[in-house]
Amino acid sequence: MSIGTLARWLGPWADATKAPSVVARDEMLDELRVRIYEGPGTPFLIAPGLHYAGADDPRMDRFCRILAAAGHRVIAPFIPSYLALEPDTRAIDDFVRVADAMPRWHAEPPVVFSISFGSLLAFAAAAARPGAFARLVVFGGYADFEDTLEFCLTGEHRDPLNQPVVVMNLLDHIAHDARQRPALVAAWRAYVERTWGRPEMKAPDRYLAIADQLAPSVPEAVRELFLAGIRPGAWPLVAPALARADRRDLDPKPLLARVTGRVDLVHGTDDDVIPVSHVHALAAGLVNADVRVHVTGLYGHTGAGFGKLAALPRELLTMVRVLRVLA
Repeated sequence: MSIGTLARWLGPWADATKAPSVVARDEMLDELRVRIYEGPGTPFLIAPGLHYAGADDPRMDRFCRILAAAGHRVIAPFIPSYLALEPDTRAIDDFVRVADAMPRWHAEPPVVFSISFGSLLAFAAAAARPGAFARLVVFGGYADFEDTLEFCLTGEHRDPLNQPVVVMNLLDHIAHDARQRPALVAAWRAYVERTWGRPEMKAPDRYLAIADQLAPSVPEAVRELFLAGIRPGAWPLVAPALARADRRDLDPKPLLARVTGRVDLVHGTDDDVIPVSHVHALAAGLVNADVRVHVTGLYGHTGAGFGKLAALPRELLTMVRVLRVLA
């Protein structure tokens, strides 16, 4: 029954504006908010991507509800530094703390499902707690943090809406009036909240219009930097900062050899945030794991598309394999 439920809601024919009705509630784990979607079966622990809303994002909430409707109990933590769009090692500590608390919600070892930048959390937890998880499912994960940031700025088919978040995370290495930093970051966050999750906003005239609307509220001392963080052509500004920044703490490569057990790596061929080449780099680094790679043209970084179904019938077989991973 779970395969049928998953296919109904996750297939490219599904209405992405609708979700199954399930019981969900929030609990506090000390200062961390955790959402539990009730289902009787296998627990799924979500390692979230970098998003200001966490499980309150309608797309994430919909996915968790679908898993729960398929029979799983889904645990979705709100990771503070990921909500702030500024990933750091505290995110790893927070996620491991939630993983350690899983018996509070279900007696069985969970499946860890990671999305995008949540892959770092999944690999770090698996390395820190060997044998604690039934398996890992890594959707759209990254193998190299610096390469991912460079792609977000220069990739031919990149999602342009992510650029200000990259600049935000390199601000320590970009000259600016530090007194105006909170206002600058708040303006970029406001921009993100108005554009993310809306595919039509990827058109330059649409996202640049939002930037122009917000610019007058940004302090004059950092207004040009605010706009430069959004407009095309930010690479000359950011390249020196990226070269100076040491973000090895967010690099998953040292963790991969310590991961054991079953790992399913799923990646979209048209992922516009993390290139599909990363899935093969991850597979090569997971030398002590039972790795299965699923590359699909039906799913991008944030959703499914119907258009490729007729042109690429073999994608249906890949979709079935992916749904079996989630069943």
